Amino acid sequence: MTQGLFHCPPTLTDNASTPRSMARRMPKATPPTPQQNEATAAYSKLLDEAAVRLTTIQELITGRFVISDPLIVEFGYLQLRMLCEVVALCCLVAHGDIEATRSSKLQKEYAADKLMKMLEPLHGNFYPRPVTVIRTSTGHHIDRIAEGFLTKEELLRLYHECGDRLHRGSLAKFRSSAPRVNEADLAKLRGWLSKFLVLLNSHHVASRDNNAHFICFLSHEQVAGKALVVLATSALPD
Repeated sequence: MTQGLFHCPPTLTDNASTPRSMARRMPKATPPTPQQNEATAAYSKLLDEAAVRLTTIQELITGRFVISDPLIVEFGYLQLRMLCEVVALCCLVAHGDIEATRSSKLQKEYAADKLMKMLEPLHGNFYPRPVTVIRTSTGHHIDRIAEGFLTKEELLRLYHECGDRLHRGSLAKFRSSAPRVNEADLAKLRGWLSKFLVLLNSHHVASRDNNAHFICFLSHEQVAGKALVVLATSALPD
């Protein structure tokens, strides 16, 4: 299911290192600020990191890495935990125009749950929204994806689940069962992987005033398969 958002000009003229603006069929695009340029470049780097971690999970599941079975799940959950933190950092980077996000407390925080808790009162719509981007004869039509992605609530639940998983466990637990991986564990990894991919593959992040928007791609042919972040500088419907 999708919900139409807006229609953009036909060419994405951005790249990961020198971001520019993408307007909503306006006569003249508003030039991005230095802060926005810095933010889109940082966001691109974080998405490139996310892509590596997602690929690593996929390779773990398919058996490309020759490691013992228990380590497959353990290492997979380590990557999931890191991905939760990458997404939280993306949210912080995208909202650098909000003065409070530049505080020492937020800039030094790394825990995904704490970052998101601090962002919530600053901007209730800070979390990425997955979209589909369809090229048309007159531009790019962007629709919102309504299901199948990692929600904000699921990310927080997963982050805490990862914390529980990434411990050796008590002596009682050691005596009661040997470490092993089963199909249920692998199925959960596949499920989380799928949700992350739907969320990050192409997504939209709105500014607090709803006038600036990051349109983000985990991989784009325009930059040889690397991450691409472009900036739309016009008001969109909520």
